[in-house]
Amino acid sequence: MVKRNMTRSGNVILSVFLALVSLPSCKSRPDLVIHQSDTLSVVIRELPAGYPSIMPVHHPYTIPPEAVIDILESLTYDAGTLLPLATARPRSVFTKPQAKRLAPELSKALSLAPPERVSAFTIADVEKPDRLTTGFVFVLDGEVHLIIEHLQRPRYEGEQTSYQQPVSNWKLRPTGNQRLYARHLNGKGEMTNWIISPLR
Repeated sequence: MVKRNMTRSGNVILSVFLALVSLPSCKSRPDLVIHQSDTLSVVIRELPAGYPSIMPVHHPYTIPPEAVIDILESLTYDAGTLLPLATARPRSVFTKPQAKRLAPELSKALSLAPPERVSAFTIADVEKPDRLTTGFVFVLDGEVHLIIEHLQRPRYEGEQTSYQQPVSNWKLRPTGNQRLYARHLNGKGEMTNWIISPLR
């Protein structure tokens, strides 16, 4: 009797195990391509590992392309320099033509993205396509978050001239009511490549 019960229990456990194994594996959704060309790519995807956990975000979210253009054109950064006491004027993250090309695709991506996804972009200089700016955009609490992963050099940087100094580092520069993302509520732990721009 005991042996029969043990056999029956073993069969039940084996059946449950086989049922679980036969279930389709849980895979994340594939990336959704919004736009793809030689100089511009916009894709809905997961935020890469290594960034603070902020999911879910407030997607889908509708922002008119004109509003996205205003945000992109307002973004500036400070470039580091190897010269002591040297100062430089803030530089634009995007040129006006880049902002006009990128804004409609980001607007579309934000309106389609699910709450656990962000809009990733890559935009290149038309004349020098090897110079790329890449990053991520999403909306949280009525604010646009923009992370710059790689910043293209302006055309005059990196050229072999006697008067140019290489840029060693850079950081986004908030303007108006923009601010840098901070890991802590007291404002400490700012991430200099992550800027927040309120929509109101």
